[in-house]
Amino acid sequence: MNVLNPLALGAVLLTAGLALAPVRAAAQDFCSDDRVMGGCPVSMDDFPWVVSLNEANARSRFDGHFCGGTIIADRWVLTAAHCVDSFDPANPLGLEIYANSASLQGGGTAFDVARVFIHAGYEGVGIHDIALLEMVRPMRITPAPLSDGTAAARVERIGDEAVIIGWGLTPPPQIARGRGPLTQAERAATQPPALWDSSQVLLGAAVPIVDNQFCAVGAGGSVICAGFREAIADACRGDSGGPLVARDGAGYIQVGIVSGGNYCHQDGDHYGTYTRVSAYQEWIRATMAGETPQVDLRPSEPDPNLPSTFGTVNLAAAFQPDPYRQHILAGGMLEAASVGQGCAGFVAEAPDFRVIYQGSGSPLGFTVVSEADTSLLINAPDGRWYCDDNGAGGINPSLLWGTPPSGRFDIYIGTIEPQASVGYPESQLRISGGGAGSGNAPGGERK
Repeated sequence: MNVLNPLALGAVLLTAGLALAPVRAAAQDFCSDDRVMGGCPVSMDDFPWVVSLNEANARSRFDGHFCGGTIIADRWVLTAAHCVDSFDPANPLGLEIYANSASLQGGGTAFDVARVFIHAGYEGVGIHDIALLEMVRPMRITPAPLSDGTAAARVERIGDEAVIIGWGLTPPPQIARGRGPLTQAERAATQPPALWDSSQVLLGAAVPIVDNQFCAVGAGGSVICAGFREAIADACRGDSGGPLVARDGAGYIQVGIVSGGNYCHQDGDHYGTYTRVSAYQEWIRATMAGETPQVDLRPSEPDPNLPSTFGTVNLAAAFQPDPYRQHILAGGMLEAASVGQGCAGFVAEAPDFRVIYQGSGSPLGFTVVSEADTSLLINAPDGRWYCDDNGAGGINPSLLWGTPPSGRFDIYIGTIEPQASVGYPESQLRISGGGAGSGNAPGGERK
């Protein structure tokens, strides 16, 4: 299993006070086949209200899955704010809810989302990480029972067992237990190992609730910390927004929302942070009653100081091979025109690629090749933005520095059509020390 902001699942007991005893608890019995790290299949009969958040334009439900959620009323889905903070709250194009099936291969029902409500105090993992989605039409599906103050006193105590449900990343069978045969590089990586993939079926795995100090967040009673030190079982990317449930009486109730934690494959503590549902009963009630205003927390323009999504390269004059080629998925949610009126297309908030350049005497060109209609946006070492649409001819953009400055070039590849229409098309960035780009660096306004 996995979460968007990865966190770990496991089974330990907390002894009296603050000392942890990393031993196996009865929580592992939730998986009858004892394959805990990847979770075990669960039935929609037990969890009919669990849903997948899907990108509507994806090739399949499996490809489109990115977060989980729970139906809590006929037109309302509860999820994490970080799953939906990039969507237009008043018109969330491309966002669908997939319900009524434990399989991402089919058999379920899709519902369009009308509006997104994010908690106004949301600031990241563990800080009011909660959102509600209002559906276009009724879903007619049994809603999830939610924990309140009374139930919390019974099932949210340190040492109590809880269960995380989701379709997140799962390791292959050969590393299904403990740390597994991961390489040192895989454990150090910020991305899961290449062989891991989302689960095609809904999985569940059990965790004990532990003291909040192990999650290292300052949210106090608004979060639940659960999991254990060693990665016997994990929740990783793709489980975000999904439910943490506890057994109360004859059935399960939702006590938490997957928010974040350590990457499931990395060494280190694997305690996960969950938004405590019982702490937000009034916000949930007020939002569904129409008493909560919508807030738009989307970034308004790209930020070149963020880490680059597809990596960084150091290049010098007369570098080889020339051109340097880099595969990139183009596009994003932000309008490139936010940094200059002459800039076209839609880009991501973070740079797609970064070049650290040292040299003199040779031109430096950037060209994009793609079957999609793309644009190019670069924040250059002088702090100015430069952009182009079709400078390389046809639908391909290009920028050229005849006398390039040394320093950092933050590169964005945009799509002329919005992301909801074209997704993230494959593109190739070609960087030439011989000036393969055409023309001068156009556009650009210093911010």
